[in-house]
Amino acid sequence: QPAAAPAPAAPQQQQPAAQPAAPPPAAAPAQPAALTQEQKYILATVGSLQQRVCGAMQKKMAEDVGKKLQSLTDKLNGNQVSADVCAQLAQWCQAMERNDVAAAGHIQTALTSSVWDEHGTWLQATKRMVDQAKKM
Repeated sequence: QPAAAPAPAAPQQQQPAAQPAAPPPAAAPAQPAALTQEQKYILATVGSLQQRVCGAMQKKMAEDVGKKLQSLTDKLNGNQVSADVCAQLAQWCQAMERNDVAAAGHIQTALTSSVWDEHGTWLQATKRMVDQAKKM
């Protein structure tokens, strides 16, 4: 009977060893170190635009924009935004920086038409930022 007790313990020891090996690969794609210069520019610019534009919004809307922009940050960090979308988003950032809300609106509308299914969450935030910038 004492020999039967160690047998069940051995499989239990093997299972925990297999479980910790799984999380590191899932976390690896989200490392910001893999960001391109364009992606870094987008994150920095969107952050500064958010502070500037959202400061004039109602608190609840500004918080919602912040939550939706977190989706963009997560997708950029996870390398889930295509190079084409990044290029358009960089153009949107440039237009917003120079207060060309008409151009920013056109870029935002084009992105919404082409990639809404993938990126609708953060595109809602860019739309609200354009709308608020028009009022400023």
